[in-house]
Amino acid sequence: MKGMRGPGESRDTAMAVEQDIFDAVVMADERFHGEGYQEGYEEGSSLGIVEGKQYGMVHGAKIGSEIGCYRGFALAWKCLLHSGTGEKDSRKMKVVEALIALLQDFPYDDPTYEKLHEDLDRIRGKFRQLCSLLNVQPDFKVTPGGSGLAF
Repeated sequence: MKGMRGPGESRDTAMAVEQDIFDAVVMADERFHGEGYQEGYEEGSSLGIVEGKQYGMVHGAKIGSEIGCYRGFALAWKCLLHSGTGEKDSRKMKVVEALIALLQDFPYDDPTYEKLHEDLDRIRGKFRQLCSLLNVQPDFKVTPGGSGLAF
């Protein structure tokens, strides 16, 4: 019963109890908001790590597949051009060897390499240059069933 004091209870004590109950009700919103925020932050962080790992694996696999196709392409043309002795073939061979050198220097094991995209752009440019010299029109595609070059 409100306003009724127990034996030996002062009026100030009764008001303090009522105030504590009122504060608990009012502050519940803030407390639940804080707890909800913390739970959401923790869950979002863990899901973000999982999602980031999946994203990294997918895009790393795409880049790896692309680099692998460039390497196979360059090595095949190196074998084909090795028998040629013409001036045009020597120029093509220099570009093939430059592409192979770029591919060998590519940091396959370091995903934190700062110039990864710059090096990848150089490789793509050298590949396009080689295709132009060889007069081939490649079509590199990454699909769920696999990836590869088509001509």
